Amino acid sequence: MRKKILLLNSFSHNSYSVNMSLIDKIQSVHIIGIGGISLSALALILLSKGKTVSGSDKVLSQITENLQNKGIKIVDKCDSLLIQNADLIVYTSAISADDEEFTLAKKLHKKILSRAELLGEISKDYFTISVAGSHGKTTATSMIGNIFIEAGKDPTIHVGGIMKNIHSNALVGKGKYFITEACEYKDSFLHISSDISIILNEDPDHLDYFKNKENYYKSFEKFAKNIKKDGVLIVNNDDFFAKKLKTANTFSYSIKNNADLQAKNIDQKNDLISFELYYLGLNFGVFQIHALGLHNIYNALASIAVGICCGISLEIMKNALYGFEGVERRLEIISKIKGANIIHDYAHHPDEIIASIKAVKDAYGGKIVCIFQPHTFSRTRDLYYEFCHCFIEADEVWLLPIYPAREKPVAKITSKFLAKGVSKYNSHVRYFSNFEKCFAFISKIAEDNMTFLIMGAGDICNLAYKFKKSDK
Repeated sequence: MRKKILLLNSFSHNSYSVNMSLIDKIQSVHIIGIGGISLSALALILLSKGKTVSGSDKVLSQITENLQNKGIKIVDKCDSLLIQNADLIVYTSAISADDEEFTLAKKLHKKILSRAELLGEISKDYFTISVAGSHGKTTATSMIGNIFIEAGKDPTIHVGGIMKNIHSNALVGKGKYFITEACEYKDSFLHISSDISIILNEDPDHLDYFKNKENYYKSFEKFAKNIKKDGVLIVNNDDFFAKKLKTANTFSYSIKNNADLQAKNIDQKNDLISFELYYLGLNFGVFQIHALGLHNIYNALASIAVGICCGISLEIMKNALYGFEGVERRLEIISKIKGANIIHDYAHHPDEIIASIKAVKDAYGGKIVCIFQPHTFSRTRDLYYEFCHCFIEADEVWLLPIYPAREKPVAKITSKFLAKGVSKYNSHVRYFSNFEKCFAFISKIAEDNMTFLIMGAGDICNLAYKFKKSDK
């Protein structure tokens, strides 16, 4: 029976087809906003395909420096020659419509693609595995990538964070598999037609674009239907909306409900999670991952489901998940200061914040101080009520100024305004006007049995990483 289950493959994943992509027809690419976490990874993939790649970014960083070291020319302002000499121009959604390079490219009638369109074109060359969801995409994509590396599949991986096992946001392999995040913002993931699509969860976000929750859910419905013939849809049966999505080949996973794949008898000790894996009702033993939080079990189950669909043994997957080192900025354990834990997390949505607080509380207990940098004015406005409630389980909440990202300020929407709302549900709220003051106060009050959970998707990482340099 064990052999029968391990070899079970109801899905015709070997019948995938590769279509000629635009990438096959061009030689040189210029990328506007090349320093972004996604576009920098796509730049490396293009370079591996023998393309001449250049790029621009207003903010030069470690990421752009790494690209330059690989031979990619990068500038911090418009260079008309780079635009003129490129066969293809790719742009980030963060630029404005009147961007100088973008305007010049249109004037020269260049072929222009958005980041999402480029990702869709690259995916045509592979058997594509795409990971969608409001939360967890980066971690789940990285887990799947590590499984395929462990299995010797030599995959190409595109991930929205620094995967610690490969010390990068991209891995260029020679195998047929392309493992990628599929972001819903501006319907970006609809440009990808996948062989295997995963939907981790659906919690409304990006309402500056979608306008309402119904449009958000409809976008995921379209993504689910955009799968290739004989493709597989993998869904979380514990998510109210994801579990409603069905295709001809649907694979489900769960912790609470019935599903093809289930995790039972869960145990968390510090940063090690253990669970028993049940596949089609049969117990396949204990799996372990070095991570914090119940949400990472969901990520692991989604990853195992992908591996099963692609014929990877459960034993290989068990080893790969145990050896998974995590992703930078995802419940990343930074250091200790005077006995207190410093943990950094990318959480910027209320549901993510709730999950991160619970994960830290389950693992460490003690006093938890949440230090949060809200990400974008529109998200703070649109999910204001949810943000006010999401810190209830924290002992203290410290807020920093809103990180604007692509946005201009919105009247009355500030962290001080948010602090007033949060204080109705958690009376221990502070506001810091900058990182330096916050860093100094952490250093002053830190003691044993405390955890400082530093959260946000903006530049709050700079505050967290200060503690790597001042570890005491």
